[in-house]
Amino acid sequence: MTSATVPAIGLALGALTCIGLLPRLFFRRGRLNLQWWLNSVPFWVAGVSLLGTLAGVVSPVALPAGVLAIAALLSLVLNTLALSLLGWTLATHQQPLSLWHQADDEPAHLVMEGPYASVRHPFYSSFLMTLAACALAAPHWSTLAALAYGAHRLAATAAKEEARFRRSAFGDRYAEYARRTGRFVPRLGARPRHVSTAS
Repeated sequence: MTSATVPAIGLALGALTCIGLLPRLFFRRGRLNLQWWLNSVPFWVAGVSLLGTLAGVVSPVALPAGVLAIAALLSLVLNTLALSLLGWTLATHQQPLSLWHQADDEPAHLVMEGPYASVRHPFYSSFLMTLAACALAAPHWSTLAALAYGAHRLAATAAKEEARFRRSAFGDRYAEYARRTGRFVPRLGARPRHVSTAS
């Protein structure tokens, strides 16, 4: 491990902890069904892999020390951005969100301000950044698999949420909003429009 690896792993574990606390501290109560557990798997895998790396049980991919040092520094930057985005997203909401993993969840409001002015799923963007930061902090097949699987699960979940919004009372407004925003990253060439929250 390089001198930057331990702080990078520590910050990554802190970010994973913040993500893990969201259902208790922010989201509306819901049943932790199969979809919720499937979506949580990559975060558990990444966390266990990071702890295993610190304990010396998991050995990162054999890379030159310089490459590992750069990866660890990138991980610190990415996790700092992920935590900032997570905080900004939380601060944008005036009321808790549903976990969106129950069949009876229906959109109660449409948020199009703050980070939502550029991306439709800033929570998921911060989650993906955290998983990428985990893979950079401790490059191993398990953290890379967690990132790949997490990206697949979050993309599928986002698509279901978007379909639900399109079928809701917000359908027309959401379709127009989706045309100018990116799912996880801002759409190139699009100019964010600042619109107040609809309730």
